Amino acid sequence: MERLGRGGMGEVYHATSKRGESVALKMLHDAVDADSEARIRLEREVRALRRVESPYVARVLDADLACERPYLVMEHIEGENLFDRVRHGGPLTGAGLVTLAHGLAAALSVVHAAGIVHRDLKPSNVLVSAEDEPVLIDFGIAHVLDATRLTLTGTFLGTPSYAAPELFADEPVGEPADVHAWAATVAFAATGRPTFGRGPVEAQMYAILNGQADLAGIPAALLPLVRAALHREAVKRPTAAGLTARLSRLARAVSCDPEPLREPSRAARPVAVTAGSPGRRPESRGKAGADGSLRGPRQTPGREGAGRARGMVARRRRAEGAPTGEAEAGRRAGPLPAGNAALILLAVLSVPCVVATVIWPAATFAVTGVFAVLARAVWAGHWLVRGNRSARVRGVLRVVTFPLTFAVSLLTALAWPGLPAAALAGITLWLTFGGSLPPEWWLSPVQVVIAGIVFGAVCGGIISREVERVGSRIPDLRKEGLRALAVLGGFVALCAAAMRAIALMV
Repeated sequence: MERLGRGGMGEVYHATSKRGESVALKMLHDAVDADSEARIRLEREVRALRRVESPYVARVLDADLACERPYLVMEHIEGENLFDRVRHGGPLTGAGLVTLAHGLAAALSVVHAAGIVHRDLKPSNVLVSAEDEPVLIDFGIAHVLDATRLTLTGTFLGTPSYAAPELFADEPVGEPADVHAWAATVAFAATGRPTFGRGPVEAQMYAILNGQADLAGIPAALLPLVRAALHREAVKRPTAAGLTARLSRLARAVSCDPEPLREPSRAARPVAVTAGSPGRRPESRGKAGADGSLRGPRQTPGREGAGRARGMVARRRRAEGAPTGEAEAGRRAGPLPAGNAALILLAVLSVPCVVATVIWPAATFAVTGVFAVLARAVWAGHWLVRGNRSARVRGVLRVVTFPLTFAVSLLTALAWPGLPAAALAGITLWLTFGGSLPPEWWLSPVQVVIAGIVFGAVCGGIISREVERVGSRIPDLRKEGLRALAVLGGFVALCAAAMRAIALMV
């Protein structure tokens, strides 16, 4: 329909599907080779976005990275980015600034919990809603911690004005780099000025390496957090989760007394950064744009489009009854990521199941079947009521329709995954008995446990794929808990096998 943005890596278009769904289509340039670094970076972006399950990140709907011109299809939402918001409306103040800082820290804590370093956090990569709630975009150079680094010696990927000093000093780059970028971005939102000046790239790098930040105008209540996050030593910066917890308390204080945010800090003074200052000079040179981003032959991947934003996220989440603001931050600031409460509950539930399986080995098939049917019934219940906007009504409908969804799930599970899982388990029994199946096979614990592991793996794999596929269309579906529930039968069988092996050794 229209082009939303263009950069050194590719272009972003506003498009619609045959069913009328509005999407954002990101495509690499025609000149990009099949084995180029840009294509590898796009694959990294897809992996990063699929590992982050958060309303702060646009959902990935489809992707093809092996075709002649790779593309990525993402959810399209109207709005503007933080740079345009500040440029058009001026710096953020009061509770709006705290909301932005708090939400951005909460978003980073979710990203870091998935093992991802964004590496290019800046105002143009932060989309803001009418309530100043932020959403991160453009994971094109996100650094997955378990992936191979692509940054070569003398090459810089990112935006100098919002980069951490370790990116220039050839030091390990991890989550603290995003925290440093968080501080620079929040400072820009509060002052309307690039935190490390508008000079040439070299001057900005010098200012970052020497901690010469322009913090004049930042409210006194936020200044200690921003200063701590800009610390030259990465290990001394607070974590994103720690920032979220501190900002959550600040948000509560501001709601009661907004006075601390009305007076800007006068302790911080701007630092003049000259172009002739010595510093580390990268091989890739260019000019800094209005938002401090690097322009030149080795610039960062193109922005996801200035027109793409998250302006309707907060209103949509409130309409759906999803947690927002302080409630969301409090849930994510805790020591356990979202979904772990369900995992702990399932772990406790697995204890009696393991005991029953040890006493009667054939019980492993019943345990696996029950858990698989429960998982399917839960996501089916969410699917039936997905069109209702009220979270309370959706919850009541799921409870009322649960007997029906459980009965239907039980019948369908007998055919899929029941038949293939039973067939593979039967073959396993036949092989473990040496090519025959005795009349009382269920009294042989070793063979039954092995077959139970196969049965649980097949059922868990099929149901987990169903949950992943359906979860992309149901925002409030707890996919982690359902996937754990689906594979719990196989886990029970493995625990029973381990207990029998230990008993034989003793």
